[in-house]
Amino acid sequence: DPPSFSDAPIQGYRLFCTETASGREQVVEVAGRSFRLEGLKKFMEYRLRFLAYNRHGPGISTEEVTVTTLSD
Repeated sequence: DPPSFSDAPIQGYRLFCTETASGREQVVEVAGRSFRLEGLKKFMEYRLRFLAYNRHGPGISTEEVTVTTLSD
């Protein structure tokens, strides 16, 4: 959710998705408050974190969340 108070509206979000095994990180610009990750490998662990940005720049990143994909 966007912050309860701010002097500038949120312009977008950045999603950082890191494949744990390889350490390869992908950064995705997200316009809305939801996004569907596609093309992930099955039975793979990923680390996700998010941040919002506005005209003043990026905010503080969320804590990292670790998820593991299932089979097809």
